[in-house]
Amino acid sequence: MNIQYVTCSGVNEHTDVEDLAFLLRGYKRAEIGVQVNEKKCSYRSDRMAWIMNLAATLRIRNQVINAALHVNPSWVEDVGQGILPRELHSLMLMRNVKGDPLFQRIQLNFKIGRDRTPDMYKLFELIRTYASRRFIFSYNEANAEFISKFYKLCQEFGVAFDLLYDDSHGEGIEPKERKAPVFFNVRQGYAGGIGPENVADVLDSINSNLPLNFYGGITLDAEGRLKSDKNRISLSRCSSYLAEVHHWLAMHDA
Repeated sequence: MNIQYVTCSGVNEHTDVEDLAFLLRGYKRAEIGVQVNEKKCSYRSDRMAWIMNLAATLRIRNQVINAALHVNPSWVEDVGQGILPRELHSLMLMRNVKGDPLFQRIQLNFKIGRDRTPDMYKLFELIRTYASRRFIFSYNEANAEFISKFYKLCQEFGVAFDLLYDDSHGEGIEPKERKAPVFFNVRQGYAGGIGPENVADVLDSINSNLPLNFYGGITLDAEGRLKSDKNRISLSRCSSYLAEVHHWLAMHDA
């Protein structure tokens, strides 16, 4: 199984930057997910300051990491209309020591019915403009029809995007089953109730449902079960989670 990213979501101003950088150096598939919206990530916010500190620390260490922005309401509605809020635009322009985008993936946590339905063509033009980033779309029952139409549009023009199964809409509830990827050629992510204790079973379940013609790549996204009793991301639990995935891959020669 081609696992491309193992995401630790929810790192923020309560996460020690030096310890995080040290942890990520040991796992090439590890990715961090930083939650952003207008309330949490304004220019003068603690989160924006933390992101700037992270970027500076990585430059000093000459270190490149995998990082994603997880965009939440109300910014996600703006992006769906082809509009980038100033702060989000600034974050997307940030570069790593190699000159590539610091945040290579941009996850849009929208749910049609809760959030304004994206404008398909404006959203398409936006992700085509930022082709050096990969946008991730939440896939659930509410979004399925829109995503299906958007996929056809993107296939016509050779524009790529990623998907994330998100049945619980960010609540971290484990689904009854880990379904097969939605499309055979789109990178498929899995979220909901994943942690160090069960990630091997989750990988077994995903692997058993992969069709033979699938070549899009797999990602995992954990958050709730990586938190400590203070409801903050625990780097110790992140380390255990990443180590379990590494062990599973070694056992399956992947």
